[in-house]
Amino acid sequence: MLSSRGAFIAIGGILLLSVGLSAKGIGTVTTMIPILFAGEGFTPNPSENTTSGLEWLEAFEILNESPIVDYGMFLGTLLVLASVIGLPFFRASSNASLIRVTRKVDREKAFAGEYIHVTVRIENTGMRRLDFLEIYDAIPDMFEIVLGENFIITQLSGKETKEFSYIIQVSTRGVYRIGPTKVIIHDRLGFYFEENVRHFYTEILCYPSYEDIRRMEALSKRRQQGKMFGAHKTRLKGMGDDFHALARYYPGAPFKSLDWKAFSRTGELMVREFEAEKNIRMVVFLDHSGSMGAGIPYNTKLDFAIRSTMLVMKMAEERQDLFGLITYSDRPTSFIKPGGGKAMFFQLLEILALVEPQGRSDPLAAVDFVMQRVPRASFYVFLTDLESSDSEIFTEAAKRARSMKNHITVISPFGPLFETKLTDLTATERAIAEAIFEEYLGYRKQVEDRLRGIGVEIINVGPDDILPNVIKTYTEGKKIGKGMV
Repeated sequence: MLSSRGAFIAIGGILLLSVGLSAKGIGTVTTMIPILFAGEGFTPNPSENTTSGLEWLEAFEILNESPIVDYGMFLGTLLVLASVIGLPFFRASSNASLIRVTRKVDREKAFAGEYIHVTVRIENTGMRRLDFLEIYDAIPDMFEIVLGENFIITQLSGKETKEFSYIIQVSTRGVYRIGPTKVIIHDRLGFYFEENVRHFYTEILCYPSYEDIRRMEALSKRRQQGKMFGAHKTRLKGMGDDFHALARYYPGAPFKSLDWKAFSRTGELMVREFEAEKNIRMVVFLDHSGSMGAGIPYNTKLDFAIRSTMLVMKMAEERQDLFGLITYSDRPTSFIKPGGGKAMFFQLLEILALVEPQGRSDPLAAVDFVMQRVPRASFYVFLTDLESSDSEIFTEAAKRARSMKNHITVISPFGPLFETKLTDLTATERAIAEAIFEEYLGYRKQVEDRLRGIGVEIINVGPDDILPNVIKTYTEGKKIGKGMV
C-alpha cells in the first residue's frame, strides 16, 4: 500500500502532468481542469463564462511556449513512476509472513497492583534485509506501562532476531488478553508499507488485590499470636494441650488425669481438664447481583465484599478451619466445598477474579444448593446488600438454614454509604440523600425484624468498617464454636 508520503508524491506527479498536458494542448482546459478538481465543486466551463475561459486559454498558450512546462511534465512523470511503478517491486521484496513474532510473560496469574514483564521476540526468517520495521504489541486499556514501550521501530537483516520488553501493572481483577501484534514493513524511502496483524494472545488472570492480606501478615509478625484482630481458639474441654481447670474425680476418668498435688492439698481426688482446639466449618455466601456493583469504580460493594472474603479465607487457612464459598445472583454460579490448603486458596481466588455484578439475588436457591452438598451444621456468613431480593425470600432461606442448625450472620453493605458522602453534597443534595437513607433504613428494619426472631444477626456496614466487621464475625464465631467440626 502507498504510505501518506507515497500518496503525496503520486498526487503531485499527476497534477504536474495534468497541467503540462493542458498547456501542450494535448488536453484542453475544459477537459483537464474538471479532472484535477473533481469532487471539489470547481467545474469551469468557458462556454458559460466567455471572459473567464479566454483568460484560461491565454495563460496556457503562454505556458506552452515556456520550457518550465517540459520540466514540470518530466518531473511529474518521475514522481508518478517513483511512487506507483515501484509498488509491485516492494511487494515482491517484502513479505510480512516471513516475520515471526512470539510473546513471553514472566507470569500469567497476578494480583491486582502487581507487575508483569512482557518480552516480544521478532525473527526475520527470510534472507532479505528489512530496513524499516515497526512492531506494536496491544495491551488492555486497564493495564499501565510502567517501564519500557510496547512497540519497536528497527531494521532486521536476514535470519536476524531481536527482542524488546516492557513492564505492565495490572490494575483490577478479571481476565485480560495481551494482543494482537501489528507488524508494519516500510521501504527505504517511505513510499510504501505492508501491514499484517497477528491474532495471537496471552491470557492474564488478575486476582483481587492482596494488599489487605499483606497488611495482616505484617501485623502478625509484630504481635503475639492470639492478639491479632482478637484471634481465639475454640474452647472445648477435652484432651488438648492447654490446661483448662480442675474438676472432681468422676468414675471412668483416665487415671493419668489425676492431679496428686491437688489431692495432697484438699484430700479429694481431682482431675485435670484441658482445652482441645476444634476447627469450625464456615461457608461464605457472596451475593454478586446487579445492585452489588453500585459504588465508586473499583470500590463497589462487590469489590469490598471480595476483599472481605479473601481476608477471612486467609485467616481460616492459617487457623486450619474449613472454609467454603458459594457465589450467587439469580442462581448459584460457583461453589467450593469447605476445605483448606493453599491449592484451595488459589482456586477460590480464581473464582473471585471472575465474579461480576449481574441479575437479581436468590438466596433461597443458594442455601438449598449448599445444604444438599454440606449436610452438616456450618457457620453461614452472607455478604449481601439485601437489595436485589424480597425480604420474604431471604427470610425463607434463613429459616431453612436454621432448621438444619446452621448459624447465620448477615454482613450487609449499606448502599448509600458506598455511593456518596454527605460532606461532598450541596444542601439540596444532602436533603435528598438523607431521605434516601431513611427509605433504605426502613427496609432494613423490616428485614431485621423478620430475621431477629429466628436467631439471624444482621450487621450493616459501610466502606470503612466492612473489613473489621468481617474479621470480628469470624473470630467471634470461632471463639464460640459456630459450625464446629
